[in-house]
Amino acid sequence: MDDKVRIGVFVCDCGTNIAGVVDVPEVTEYSRGLPNVVLADEGKWSCSVDYLSKLQDLIKEYRINRVVIASCTPRTHEPLFKRTVREAGVNPYLLEFVSIREQVSWVHMKEPEIATQKAKDLIKMGVAKAALLEEGQEIRLPVKTDCLIIGGGMAGMNAALSVADQGFNAFLVEKGPQLGGILNKICFVSHDNHKMPAAKLIRAKVEQVQTHPNISVYTDSELESVEGYIGNYKVKIKSNGDASTKDLDISTIIVATGMEEIEPEGQFEYGNDSRVITQLQLDNRLKDKQLDNVKNVVMISCVNSKNETRGCCNIGCHAAVKNAIAIKHLRKDASVHILYRDMSLIKEEGMAQQTAKRLGVKFLRFSDDRYPDVQIENGNLKIKVYDLLVGREFELPSDLLVLTTAFKGHDTVGQIKGHLKVSANPDGFFQESHVKLGPLEFATDGISIAGCAKAPMTFKESCEEGFGAAMKASIPMNKGYIETEGIVAEIDLTDCTQCGLCSKRCPYSAIAVDEEKNPEVLQALCKGCGLCAADCPAECINIVHYSDDQVFAQVEAALEENPEKKIVAFVCHWCALGGVDMAGVSRLQYPSNARLIRVMCAASVSLKMMQRPFELGAAGVLVAGCEFPTCHYIEGNYAAEKRLRRAKKQLAKAGHDPEKLWNIWCSAADGPKFANTMRSMVKDLGL
Repeated sequence: MDDKVRIGVFVCDCGTNIAGVVDVPEVTEYSRGLPNVVLADEGKWSCSVDYLSKLQDLIKEYRINRVVIASCTPRTHEPLFKRTVREAGVNPYLLEFVSIREQVSWVHMKEPEIATQKAKDLIKMGVAKAALLEEGQEIRLPVKTDCLIIGGGMAGMNAALSVADQGFNAFLVEKGPQLGGILNKICFVSHDNHKMPAAKLIRAKVEQVQTHPNISVYTDSELESVEGYIGNYKVKIKSNGDASTKDLDISTIIVATGMEEIEPEGQFEYGNDSRVITQLQLDNRLKDKQLDNVKNVVMISCVNSKNETRGCCNIGCHAAVKNAIAIKHLRKDASVHILYRDMSLIKEEGMAQQTAKRLGVKFLRFSDDRYPDVQIENGNLKIKVYDLLVGREFELPSDLLVLTTAFKGHDTVGQIKGHLKVSANPDGFFQESHVKLGPLEFATDGISIAGCAKAPMTFKESCEEGFGAAMKASIPMNKGYIETEGIVAEIDLTDCTQCGLCSKRCPYSAIAVDEEKNPEVLQALCKGCGLCAADCPAECINIVHYSDDQVFAQVEAALEENPEKKIVAFVCHWCALGGVDMAGVSRLQYPSNARLIRVMCAASVSLKMMQRPFELGAAGVLVAGCEFPTCHYIEGNYAAEKRLRRAKKQLAKAGHDPEKLWNIWCSAADGPKFANTMRSMVKDLGL
């Protein structure tokens, strides 16, 4: 045994969650015989306070310098055990986590012998990796108290005020000549027309912003350049009025650029007839009370939304009901019809719909495949619609046809996306880090997102998002620093060919190239996705805690026995592993052939990693990543998809069957998808 490596294996019963299926004493005894293992211990509840204390004592007694925890998923308990081993004097990056609950006992409940063997394999893989682990450390960056808010709508103004009220400096940049954003085009923000006029709300909020001593406002201005990272952004703002520029040192950034209406060109006579307008254009008319000659108003919902291109626009029903009520308040004798597919309203808005009905607004429901037909006869607008609820067709005269259309992100999205290195969807809405885990932030530390820059929202939602984004940005400014995980790329320049591919491919611009064309990792920006390492032709880049040697050690350990019956699965830590865990939580039973290797991102799985299992006789290989378009590393799954296509060609040239290389894009909630993939793969591979 190598005296420098002393591994301790701690196997958890998890009450009966694991021990009820897996023979834990047998697994523990097996672990004692693995290379470099000086101690293997069974714990009834390894995460309990008592056992954590015992674990620390055992680490010290046996001089353990590598720790393998075999218990539940690392997604929930790894931080706890990292703190525990750190307190015992072991660097937390010398800890390896093995999931024998979600990946074994819960999904192989009727096969205790097979489950026990799989648990042994997973621990053997964990021990093989642990022997090669190296110390790492968190990266601490100083963060000052200057926040840039991009966009002066309601979300941006609320964010600026919230930041400023905490004593921080807020710099509010608005491309337009005045603050207020899309709210400047709206008459009322809710159906309660007399209490919520938009102009009044804007005036009050703008006054608060402009008189706050900690807020600097730049209207008619936009970003010219952004460089740096959290705590150290160098921002240049240019004025569109006099072409002057302003240089700012910024610590955190909030994006609140808002949205724009998608004009339905050529649809329902829009653009051909001035009587056909959008909801936002109707709001403008309501502001000016320009409805003197209007007696019959018809609204058509779901224009450019809920189709193959995009889903529900989120606020269309709200806008239609709100404006219908406003019309009835302005013209009690007006006839108002709302033609809809489905009414998507929250509780308060549902009450607004009842108010509209009491005022005389009529609601007619049409089917998905039978939209209303707009006709012009003798200069008169007529709308024919088949009402599903009544079961007959109506012909409605119209002085004003209002289209409830979808929205898109502000026209500055492309420019800002380039400056900040963040992602946006095809409609120009910025994409949050994760819809559940990171709804107010980008994947890049220090940049938050608020309001309609992310998706269409109501006034109330946008205001709340502004406050939320400000709180997110304030956390590191309050602490004075941010501590990021030390899972980052490391480059060995010995074999580097200076091709520059790593710098070009990095989604975070975390690799800089010096004057001699040597790449250097900016650890403050690196997220450890591994895309650069997988793409490096000279194989001179490694990811801390997920090096090539560590991954290959796991592959070899997994396939040491009966490789022809096993599938090696490379699973991203985020959504795909979440799907694996969800399958376990749901007790979805599937074949036990797969041996999972956790990677930070599917983009880190190189061509060599995909080929090595086949060289060792594996029955198949699976690469599992986040479901499109979501990826915790901006474009990791896209990069992985491209590499998978190349891998199939390479496997064929090497004499392996490319059809045995599978992939799955899985959301964190989709346990059934992972379980079904396992069943299908085992069946097709003839296992």
